[in-house]
Amino acid sequence: MKSAAQRAKLTWNADRFEALERVRVVLQQSEFAPLYASYIAYLELRERGLRKQSFTQLDAFIEQTAYAPFEVRLSVVRHLVGAIEEYWDHWPAPDNWQFPEQISRRLTGPLWREWQEREPTNPEAWVYGFYNLSGRVDGREVAFLLDPTHPRYQYAHLDGLCAQLNYELHELEHIETILCTPEHFGELAGSVSAVAKAIGDNMTDEVAKTLVNLNELAALYRNHNRDSGTLLRELLRLGRKDLADFPILSARHWFRVLPHPIG
Repeated sequence: MKSAAQRAKLTWNADRFEALERVRVVLQQSEFAPLYASYIAYLELRERGLRKQSFTQLDAFIEQTAYAPFEVRLSVVRHLVGAIEEYWDHWPAPDNWQFPEQISRRLTGPLWREWQEREPTNPEAWVYGFYNLSGRVDGREVAFLLDPTHPRYQYAHLDGLCAQLNYELHELEHIETILCTPEHFGELAGSVSAVAKAIGDNMTDEVAKTLVNLNELAALYRNHNRDSGTLLRELLRLGRKDLADFPILSARHWFRVLPHPIG
């Protein structure tokens, strides 16, 4: 029978192992290398399946960083993020194995809150969502609104919008309506259109029809009379079954040239 460490080792895939090796080299060669020793040890122990020991090392890294002056904390953590973000599966959201809850709660959350207070017009203080004002503000949207011409913020905001739209639409063929209100769905569609306009010539042909369908569906939903039946039945009556099952492709499919760190 395999031990817990052996079982955990089997779940650590080749991509993670390769990422660990590359991250270790970058961190060990940086000016902050002494500060990263505990963080590197955390990653290595996680890779070996030694969860308890790994979190002891993670706590040590947090403790030696969390109480430094703001400028030092920000420099160290921004450098760390820059070293690992290209390996995140769902950028700008970090991977849990690299940035577990302890870091978010005790280090990046308080640090990003302070950064947003000090530099509220800096989109980098908002794009990752390490701190989101208790959910009252979508940091990715703020980053885009602060600099809509930058592909990095276009991608981040669009990534969140596509996820929301797919959630709101995923029951349409079962409960025969969209989960959110027509007003909110219209806002989502409008936001996607705004990002698409900002992307401009960098947008792929693959999603051109998606944008048209999305706005047509938003208009039909807004004008739908519930007394006449469900939204799905109205779409079928109008011969627009295509609006009931078109895909909302992820943000990665919208860009001819992907921004860093995606591309």
